[in-house]
Amino acid sequence: MPTCQNCGKKWSWIDSLKKLVTFRKSLKCHHCGKIQYQSTSSRNITSLFTLLPIITIPFSIMFHLSLTSVILLELAFILGVLFIMPLFLKLSNMEEPLW
Repeated sequence: MPTCQNCGKKWSWIDSLKKLVTFRKSLKCHHCGKIQYQSTSSRNITSLFTLLPIITIPFSIMFHLSLTSVILLELAFILGVLFIMPLFLKLSNMEEPLW
């Protein structure tokens, strides 16, 4: 779980998920109130996780899955990605460049 770089307290999984789905650059620590930023490596990893549900679409077409199966498969991948993403969140005191 991510740790605030100012106060050193760990964020809960729920708080991390809330911060990730807001799509803001800055994240406010609810313990100390200081602004935190998602690190570059963390942004790169979480962006790869968001591509996972999209990548499965060609495979579902290739294996001739029904529409119901494709929808259930996509929902499972989306929920899985939402569950995993907060585990890879890392924080930084300064906004880092993407590259």
